[in-house]
Amino acid sequence: MAAATPIPVDLSEWLFAGLYGGSGVQLAKCKTLDLEVPADSEIVLEGTIAPGEMLPDGPFGDHMGYYGGVEDSPLIRFHCMTHRKDPIYLTTFSGRPPKEEAMMAIALNRIYTPILRQQVSEITDFFLPMEALSYKAAIISIDKAYPGQAKRAALAFWSALPQFTYTKFVIVVDKDINIRDPRQVVWAISSKVDPSRDVFILPETPFDSLDFASQKIGLGGRMGIDATTKMPPETEHEWGAPLESDPDVAAMVERRWAEYGLADLDLKEVDPNLFGYEMK
Repeated sequence: MAAATPIPVDLSEWLFAGLYGGSGVQLAKCKTLDLEVPADSEIVLEGTIAPGEMLPDGPFGDHMGYYGGVEDSPLIRFHCMTHRKDPIYLTTFSGRPPKEEAMMAIALNRIYTPILRQQVSEITDFFLPMEALSYKAAIISIDKAYPGQAKRAALAFWSALPQFTYTKFVIVVDKDINIRDPRQVVWAISSKVDPSRDVFILPETPFDSLDFASQKIGLGGRMGIDATTKMPPETEHEWGAPLESDPDVAAMVERRWAEYGLADLDLKEVDPNLFGYEMK
């Protein structure tokens, strides 16, 4: 987790891992190199990399859901291996989500949120859907205060952390939209977006070399979608008011549920297919 977290290059990842774990990471000297590794490592491989030494590497299955190509990669020459008694070989199985790295990304999403809000103060929340590979699409909500703010927030998001450079799609919604509910997000896009006004595309930006959709490896476009409520001069006509239940009437219905003869009705047991959506 510490290795995947965007921390300053001069900050020790061991120190950061200790912050995550609630206690310091005990380190031990390597046998042949002047380096330290976690003392409770299962397996330690010690080796060197010489600049310019390359060998073909791959193909591998990756998190995009495809097999990658064969690429020249740096050659590492191992000269020492140490391990615990009966060591456990730790690995993950990558591929089209849901997979193990997608589970880790859920935790990273929570870790990123306070870091991101420090960088872009108007963002109230953000979400990286697992179905979008946990980083290819981001949904952010903002406390909108002025016209054009959604585009500014999207541009600020892309530049806030190095990991967000590879996010292809950013959808910006109002703070009252539950960004983890795809129904609400799709409703916001469908009812608040004019594609000719609210969609903008940045061409030929630095990109993920594993993304086969881009025309050039390492260079691709990204799209921002403003799904927020519009205000002048973003729109030249009056914006409709959303339909909402009167809170006093809703409270009265809750109080008088038994009078309507519905006290014994458990909506959780109703077949959701009858209504086309999940009953809460």
